[in-house]
Amino acid sequence: MRPHFLQTLITQILPVVVAAFLTGCGGGGADVAGGGIGGTGYTTASVGTVDGFGSVIVNEVRYDTGAAEVFIENRFVGSGDSAVIQNLSAGMVVRVEGSVAEDGSASADRVYFSRNLKGAVESVADLDSLTKQVVILGQTIILDDRTAYNNTTAAAIAVGMVLEISGYDDESGRIAATYMNRLSDALPPGEEVDIKGLVQNQNPQAQTFVIGLLTIDYSAADLSTLPVGAPEDGQMIRARGTLVAANRLLASRLEPEEEFGSGVVDFVYLEGIVTGKQGPDEFGIGRYTVRTDQETIYRNLKPQDVNPGTRVVVKGTLTGRSVLAREVSLSEKIRMESDVSGVNEAQESLTLSGLETAPVFATATTRFVGIARALDEIEPGNHARVLGRKTADGDILASTVVVTPSPSDAVALAGPVDSISQPSVVVLGIAVNTSTIPSDGFKGAEGQLVSPVEFFGALRPGDIVAAEGVLEPGGVRWDSITLEAGS
Repeated sequence: MRPHFLQTLITQILPVVVAAFLTGCGGGGADVAGGGIGGTGYTTASVGTVDGFGSVIVNEVRYDTGAAEVFIENRFVGSGDSAVIQNLSAGMVVRVEGSVAEDGSASADRVYFSRNLKGAVESVADLDSLTKQVVILGQTIILDDRTAYNNTTAAAIAVGMVLEISGYDDESGRIAATYMNRLSDALPPGEEVDIKGLVQNQNPQAQTFVIGLLTIDYSAADLSTLPVGAPEDGQMIRARGTLVAANRLLASRLEPEEEFGSGVVDFVYLEGIVTGKQGPDEFGIGRYTVRTDQETIYRNLKPQDVNPGTRVVVKGTLTGRSVLAREVSLSEKIRMESDVSGVNEAQESLTLSGLETAPVFATATTRFVGIARALDEIEPGNHARVLGRKTADGDILASTVVVTPSPSDAVALAGPVDSISQPSVVVLGIAVNTSTIPSDGFKGAEGQLVSPVEFFGALRPGDIVAAEGVLEPGGVRWDSITLEAGS
């Protein structure tokens, strides 16, 4: 693995995003084909990271923001494209309220950004060459290759530095940061900090509650915006105030927070980390329960891929704190499956049979599911399914590795197309020879059967494809290939 990747995020990726916005380009996002869910226009609230601009891309939907109002910490800061580019950055978790027309075009009425917290770094530690753990206001924050950095680099983070963080709560109660911004090198005396989180252990007599390891004293706080005039257990609250002791905040104001605002929309999009699984048809994302049924479509994953720690996007209908999922998809696009051919503990990597030219690296945040709980528990011959992502340097990082004991001849590969030379498609450096795929084994972007000529006519480098096959003595015999997403 190449440890300099984190430091190159700002210099290589974010300028490209900003340039795309300035030129009005919309690369990377997509209109919702056919009007999206249901085939007709609908209103929506979408919570997810800013993937790009043009006008703004969230959960792979491009929203026109020419007339959108922009709110930062519930404060109106302007409207239109200029307000978007001046106030938003790639990686921020935002809420977009708007509509999708019948022709698939989407427009934003309002865009909200509300950070997880602002405070001074209490401690910082390297978990591996790509992952840092930072503690701010008693909250544990994970920074890795998926974090966008503003005004600093990962290597420059130091105790006392004042940061604002945006991200997702994971299954362990940590914040997986998708965005980090350095505000200053030190917190001036008396300056307020703030934190957003769920009220726990509310004590009306002491007028305190906790968020993680932070105790919040609200005895002198303005509570006028709270629905019942006091915080309630399980309520999402933003607390502003000053630190009076380690892990103790004297609040000046408490404000209610809602991920979806009023929630009065036809459909919601929710990106987040699976925090729990209640059964085969239910899982949790934060304080929301996601329910699935026989009509739920799994776009680029299988139901068994939904495990604590998996980052997903859910599209569905909202009732209270429950989302009935119409679609579930992975935020990250790489999938690899085969028998394990080798494990290199020194390099923290594994290789899969038939896919050996694309080693998979484990990091401090890799989740292991099944018979192995760590890389060193995986043995050659085990069957592994990897969900992951590719770094700018070309390394494949495992987000989740599902390990089963029995060998299987099933092979799967999904990821961005490197190059095309019909009948071969190169994905993650692996040549997929489609000459063995029967004529009914080619599918287009909408899941429809297409001819090989139609498939290759539509295929471009950078598109996401998924191929499946079987492992044979001479290599992989590919049986099907699907164009999952255009570039």
